[in-house]
Amino acid sequence: MDMQAYSEMIHGIVVPATLSQEEMIKCYQPLTDFLQAETPEKLYRFRRCDEKSISAFDQDQLGFSPGYKMNDDFDALLHFNKEDIKSELKSFLENDQFRTAFRAIGEGAEAPVHIQNLLSSEMLEALRKNIAQMDESTMSTSLHQLYDFFVEQIDVNDIAVQEIVQKTIKFASFSEAIESAAMWGYYADSGCGFALSYDFRNGGYTICNSCLTGNLCPSYKSCLLAPLIYGDTCFNATRYATWLFQQRAIFKILADRNATSFYSYLQNIVPCPDLFMPTKILLHKASAWGHEREWRLTCNCNSPDFNQQEFSWAKKKPTALYLGRKIKPIHEKILRHIAVEKNIPVYKMQIQQNDSSYKLYPEKIS
Repeated sequence: MDMQAYSEMIHGIVVPATLSQEEMIKCYQPLTDFLQAETPEKLYRFRRCDEKSISAFDQDQLGFSPGYKMNDDFDALLHFNKEDIKSELKSFLENDQFRTAFRAIGEGAEAPVHIQNLLSSEMLEALRKNIAQMDESTMSTSLHQLYDFFVEQIDVNDIAVQEIVQKTIKFASFSEAIESAAMWGYYADSGCGFALSYDFRNGGYTICNSCLTGNLCPSYKSCLLAPLIYGDTCFNATRYATWLFQQRAIFKILADRNATSFYSYLQNIVPCPDLFMPTKILLHKASAWGHEREWRLTCNCNSPDFNQQEFSWAKKKPTALYLGRKIKPIHEKILRHIAVEKNIPVYKMQIQQNDSSYKLYPEKIS
């Protein structure tokens, strides 16, 4: 797998909310083709021997969790430059082209569609009259007040926006490394737990329960499995953060306005510049975690800030069961019984005395 080419492809995929379904499919096509060719035959999910994990194995469930539940503080954390956002806003409001367009509204020109969507006809007419009465000094003061309002929203909401993907978009983690003693130590209770293998080739993605209940995400795929991109610097999502700040500012402006579907209403005012951005954020992690060789099944059923359900699940039958070297006999008995019912093979991890490498090896026991 050429990870440099993969990284460039992920960064190059941009899916504006204004695209049609057919256009969205074309945007995702390079990634679809890549995954069809590169998805491994086996990806592994490490588990502890607790009631929740054993029950999920029994019911063929894959649990999705938000990033803040993970053991990495940076997992799915949205990184952006707040000062860059303020600077860009200031430049926009001071731009002669914007001021000319703003003045034209007062002279009777048609307001931009997103302004028409934002204001009622009465409010728009009042805006026209106010602009018409403004001299250059008054206009500068008004735009400065508008800038101050947005800056205040940025400062008030910076932490909430930083954590929005981490707290709302959910995913399930897998690894290519069944032989890794570190993985068994981190995620399978120091070798006392178990692991399950899954085959996601040929588009074998699952659908989570939020999708099944009708809360479909705006892109053509609600769930997507892809490998992580490891690096030494955080992925820059400043443009996406700008949009999230815009959403929150508009929400404040319209807080008392009734809307049948308030989220859809906001989307019409300022459409999302990239629906793929939450997935991009999820697919980036520090190089220090590279040994995990992680893949993530991501779930984007609702846009950030509107998804209140903390956990979701997907249905997928495992292809094999792997028992930890130090698993308790009672847990081994229960898990092997479930494996027999599913008609899947069972392996137990072993250390090979004649091998000097730090690797565990699966030995088939049934």
